[in-house]
Amino acid sequence: MLSERAEARDRFKTAEGRFRLLTERKTGLQPFNYQRSSRLTLASLHGGAEEGTWIIFNVGDAVNVCRYDSTHKEPYKALLFNNSAVRTGFPTCHAFMSAKDGVDLLVGLGDGTVLLLSLRANLSPPGISSKPSVVASVQPEGVSETTRCTAVAWVPRSDAGMFVAAFNTGNIYVYKKAHLTGEGSGKFSLSLGSSSKSQAPSSTITISGGGINDVAASPDGRQLAAACRDGALRLVDLGTGTVVAGFTSYYGALLCCAFSPDGKYVAAGGEDDLVSVYGLAERYAVLHGEGHRSWVSRVAWDPWAGSEPGSGSRRAGLSEQLVPATRIYRLGSAGQDCQLCLWDVQAPGEADINSTAAMLAQLSMATGGMKRNGSVGALAAGGPPGGGSAHDRKASLGKSNGICPSLPRADMFVIQPIMEHKIHLEPMSDLLFTEDAIFTVDHTGNIRVWLRPQPDAAAAGSPRGD
Repeated sequence: MLSERAEARDRFKTAEGRFRLLTERKTGLQPFNYQRSSRLTLASLHGGAEEGTWIIFNVGDAVNVCRYDSTHKEPYKALLFNNSAVRTGFPTCHAFMSAKDGVDLLVGLGDGTVLLLSLRANLSPPGISSKPSVVASVQPEGVSETTRCTAVAWVPRSDAGMFVAAFNTGNIYVYKKAHLTGEGSGKFSLSLGSSSKSQAPSSTITISGGGINDVAASPDGRQLAAACRDGALRLVDLGTGTVVAGFTSYYGALLCCAFSPDGKYVAAGGEDDLVSVYGLAERYAVLHGEGHRSWVSRVAWDPWAGSEPGSGSRRAGLSEQLVPATRIYRLGSAGQDCQLCLWDVQAPGEADINSTAAMLAQLSMATGGMKRNGSVGALAAGGPPGGGSAHDRKASLGKSNGICPSLPRADMFVIQPIMEHKIHLEPMSDLLFTEDAIFTVDHTGNIRVWLRPQPDAAAAGSPRGD
């Protein structure tokens, strides 16, 4: 065991300097279960005894809430779920957005239920494990033991007034919170398929992709990215509910996705061990990151790193000689190989257009979807090898246009990570960037906090390890 523990790093280095392990959560862990991935959510409350920044994470049947600097200690509050007789009502995902009415927390469950809660209300009294105080709950019609909520997300710029819930059945439901909570915010349960106009979802989006593993909302709240089991990343127009663009993985399902802070790119990862970055303007995957040795569980963008065009790094420590012509983004990925990879993703310039990918993107707009790794020569000639139809079972990516097929490996623009290290002993399930730290978690609930390089040791706002 000691030799295994030594395999996991307690520090790593990038151009900014050395990141070091600050704290580690070693208690309350659960045996590895791929179906029960621990997720991390950052939350902030203003005013009252609960004021401050909180970390929300799920382990087993509980959603735990800790102070920002205390993830290595006993949770401030543990909310216990799973009253289901079939033991599938465990938390699978959660999301937070500050709200004037205080209903700011979404929790999705393994039995298909989605709960709306008030974080502040559930923090009192502290230090006691209890059932959550639920404002409203929703559940799809015809729910079965195999139905599970795979992702929830608040829609940006909606003032926490709208959210989406995605399911392994391939459905995405868009909800207006006011239709669920009402002016009195009373408790009740309802069906997502209800015929009542006041309780029905604002829209129902059905994806013909064999199920949805993750969703991410664009910063402007207009689009939704869906990582699908059939290997496609689909971009959905939330106003119309139609799939407008996307791409397919090299092979296997996509498991995760995330919009860049400016909404120009979507990162995705999955069973092909690659981290892919799709450009909304380019309409194809502009690059692929090669560094993981197993499935990619989670991707996230770091808004506190990178650099703007014609300027140096956002953070002290990067080479002042780095003056890019286009913006450089910092991207992170967590893998089933227990590795954290960090990537510097440079936005492509006019001279960086991948002509093969651009051609495939144009053809996909015209044909509505094509095979993975198809023959470029045959596509350029106007059809697939053998002269048959351009569609088949794997390539039928919905009724919309714009799903760009994966490039052959030889035509991909491949980058290597700027940092790749094994930092956990169990497969990783999530990562979270903050201004002064990186939070990582694995499937057992082991949370590790990595302090960023500090130019000033007394920098304010650093998490404390005591």
